[in-house]
This record gives sequence, C-alpha cells and structure tokens, in this order.
Amino acid sequence: MNRTLSLIAALLLLPLLARGKEGVRVSWIQAERAITPTTPLPATLRTDTLLQAWRGERLTAAAMIQGPADEPLRVRLSAKQGAARAWENAAQFMGFVLTDRFNTCGYHPEGLPPYRVADRIGGEEELTLGAQQTHPLWCTLEVPRTCRPGRYQWQLEVVGSHTGRVLARAAMHVQVGSHTLPQPSDYAFHLDFWQQPYSVARYYGVPRWSQRHFDLLKPYLRLLARAGQKVASAILFYEPWGEQSHDKFDAMIQTTRQPDGTWTYDYSVFDHWVELLDSCGIDGQINCFSMVPWDMTFRYRDAFSGQDIDLKCTTGSDTYRQLWTPFLRAFAQHLKDKGWWDKTCIAMDERGLPAMLDAYSVAQEAVPGIKMALAGNRHPELVDKLQDYCIAYGHAFGPEELQARRARGQVSTFYTCCTEQWPNIFTNSQPYEATFLPLYAVANGFDGYLHWSWLNWQDDPLHDSRFRMFGSGDTFCVYPGPCSSVRFEGIIQGVQLTEKVRLLRQEFEASGRTDALQRLDEAMRPFSEGHIQHDAVPAALRQLKALLNS
Repeated sequence: MNRTLSLIAALLLLPLLARGKEGVRVSWIQAERAITPTTPLPATLRTDTLLQAWRGERLTAAAMIQGPADEPLRVRLSAKQGAARAWENAAQFMGFVLTDRFNTCGYHPEGLPPYRVADRIGGEEELTLGAQQTHPLWCTLEVPRTCRPGRYQWQLEVVGSHTGRVLARAAMHVQVGSHTLPQPSDYAFHLDFWQQPYSVARYYGVPRWSQRHFDLLKPYLRLLARAGQKVASAILFYEPWGEQSHDKFDAMIQTTRQPDGTWTYDYSVFDHWVELLDSCGIDGQINCFSMVPWDMTFRYRDAFSGQDIDLKCTTGSDTYRQLWTPFLRAFAQHLKDKGWWDKTCIAMDERGLPAMLDAYSVAQEAVPGIKMALAGNRHPELVDKLQDYCIAYGHAFGPEELQARRARGQVSTFYTCCTEQWPNIFTNSQPYEATFLPLYAVANGFDGYLHWSWLNWQDDPLHDSRFRMFGSGDTFCVYPGPCSSVRFEGIIQGVQLTEKVRLLRQEFEASGRTDALQRLDEAMRPFSEGHIQHDAVPAALRQLKALLNS
C-alpha cells in the first residue's frame, strides 16, 4: 500500500519537476517532423517516456525546453541505476541551420526566402533562454550488447551552468529485450555514403593528406562506421564530378608519365586512406572513381616538365585504352599485394550505356575479372556485368535479375540525389523520410542504399545548409565537430530496423512461425513501391517499430 501511494505521489510530482525552477520547463516531443524556432512546447508536458530497445541498438529521443532562465543552461542524461552508467550517452542542444524550399537539381535560385530548421545535433555546450523561448534537445543512448534484458531508468536534466542546480527534469525508461543487434560492421544492409575528405582539410586549415588531416578525419569516419557504412570511396584521377562540390576531389594515386613514355604510380595516399577507413571500421568494399568522369579529362604528372597535364579523350579512343590498360594492370597488382583485390570495384557515376560498355571492355581486356560498379540508370546489358549496381529511387530490377545477382554475390542498391523531392535527406525534408529509405530498400528487394554526399561542406556548414547547386542539405548530412544530424540519425534508425526485420524473419522461418511472418510482411508492405503516401509514413513506422520490439 505504501509503495502504491509513493508511486502516485511521484507521478503527481513529475509535472512540477518538468516545470522546474525559475520557469524552465521540459517535455519530450516527437522528432518525426521538422522542428523550427516557432515550434511550441506541447500544451500537455510529456514528462515521462518509454523507449523499447534491442541490445546493441542506438536509441534517440527528442525533447523541448522553454525559458525563462536566469543563467545559461546545460543538459545531461543521468542514469538512475548503476548498471546503466556505463552506457554511452549524450544529451545535446540541437542547432538551427538555414534552409529553404528548393529541393531539386540545378543552380540554387536567388531570392528564395530562407528559414531555420533544427538539424544539427550538438555544437553548443550551453544556451540562454528568454521568456517563452523554446529550444529542442537530442538524446542518444547506446545500449550495450552485454546488458541484461529489463527496464533501465534515465533522467534528462536541465542544469544551470553557473550554479549547477537542476532546474527541470524529465524521466526516460528503456525497456531492453532479449534480442541483440550485430556490430554495425556486421550489418547485412549495404550502406554507401560517398566520402569527401577534402572539405575537412579546407575547413580546419590543414594540408591535404597531412597526418593532421588524417587525424581530424577519424571521428567523422567512426560516426559513419556506426551507421553500418560498407564502402570506402577512393579517387583515381583529379575531379570526377566537375563543379558539383565546393572542394575539388584530388587524386589519391599520383600517375606520372616518364620521359620514355612509361607510367609510374604512387599509391601512398590511397593506401593511407584505405587503411584509415579500415581502422575506423569501414572495410567491406572499395569503390574507385572513375574511368568515366563527367568531363572525360584525366590529369597526370609529366616527369620531364614537372607539370600537370590534363588529357581529354573519349572512352572509344586509342588514347583512352593506352592510359587505362597500364594503369589497371599496375593497380590490380598493387591491390593483390595489399590484400584488397577481392573487395575493390572500379566505379562510375551516372554514365551512359555506350561509355560504360567501352570502359567495361577496356577494363576486362586489361585485367580480366576486375570488378566494376555504377550508380545510374538500369541497363539490361549491364545487369550481369557489374558487381555493385545502384539505380535511382523509383526504378527497379526484375525479381529474376535480383535473384541472379544475389546468387552471383553481386550488390544491388538504390540511391536518391537532387532529383527526388521525396523521400530524401534534404534539410527541408521531413525527418521520417531518412528512416523510410532503408526500409524501402529492403521492402523492394534491394541490398542497401546509396547517397552521393556525406560531408561536402560549403563555407558556413554549421549555420547554413544551402549550396549554389542542388536542394538545401543535399551536399552534407554531418556537421563540423563532428556533429551528427537529425537526417543522419534517421538513416541509422532505418538501418537498425532493417536488421531487426532480417533477424526476426530468419527466426520465424527457422521456427515455422507463419503467423508471425505474415504480421511482419504486413507491417513491411507500406514501404514497398507504390504502397504509401507521404503523410502515412510516420504511422507505418510506429506500427513496424511496435511489432519489432514486441
């Protein structure tokens, strides 16, 4: 009886704790839709929340605080049990960045009204709030794979920066089940964000490929590995993509033409880059760009003059064959010496069929069996040839094609870019779209998802997500810090859901639970092509999560 009275008293006190001292209030909120500076505190404060998790899962939750406060504020998560104190955790202020309604390809129109949206996670340690002013928070918990199933208690605390007083609280309960997610490196889902190490060097003012540059890259690459990234992006010749990035892509292999007409190759940057990615947990595949760059220009060093030469040619020319045949033969031997041959592809981006067939012919004649990749349109002539074939959202491989490719050990994925107004990961996209994308992949028979950019920063990435080309946020989804984003965390959540679907499907098939398989298939059906409307995604996600965690 006394325990019941104590529980009732505690529940009655929660709203008072959430309101806090000096008018500071806090409430849990849904983060499935975009948050702007005018998003209000919920009329009814949510002072308690329950999260359900598998072991090994990355959990996220959003909250909102409201002023006034007489001093700057800090936020933290406090574990209420000793067993939970070892969990990796963070409570951070979300950062508002500029975006606008442009969400397609082409040059960014002038005069389009900007607005601010909460996307950046972290970046400020403390915050000052005036009367009625609100600000969103983001909480992250890493559930250990070794923890016992059961309920764990946490508390979000809003603390005065000067006095250290707890000004407001909100409770978080985590119900951990008996299932366990694998390590992200062991996820079956094939996640591929193309990397852009050059913007990091420019932003921090360090020389490209210096040891300081590599050291700065490590925390960014570890964050990417936590999402389950499978692929290293490597650059063979200067700038495969022209002007679509703020920072030009330097070659990772120095190609030099000697006075006698022979070629030599320096792989030191390439090796260091791949080894860095390996050390950070990204070691599944290496995609090397590109035999068919957008402007068909290849830069090499002329040893006699000491100058860089831009060689322009077509894929069907003798000059092209004379450049690539010795390059590929030497590169293949280097890959074999390093133990990377089996996981390396020569990769192209959005190139037409004639050029792809030319490049394929040259490559196979030079090095029979060398693997190749394309992100672009589906061409029946290439379906059996490419190790890694990624097609645009809304397009599809036939069921027999997917089955045959899977039997050959080939990877079949889809991508979004500036073309897709939804679903996408622009800063003007709804956050739930990012979670939708991995589930769409699995529901439609793909092995994974690709996006062309990850940290192609412009001049002020902490505060402005716009770029002279493409929709706002299309060129990056992590911020300097490194700071994650609502969009990137949405991708992580979606990938984790696909792993849960895969593991439960295996479990139900092994145990003959046809009823459970049917419920799982029904919950996944909305994510199949043509089965869902934009606004229906959040409800479908909630239904799927409830089933996977039940």
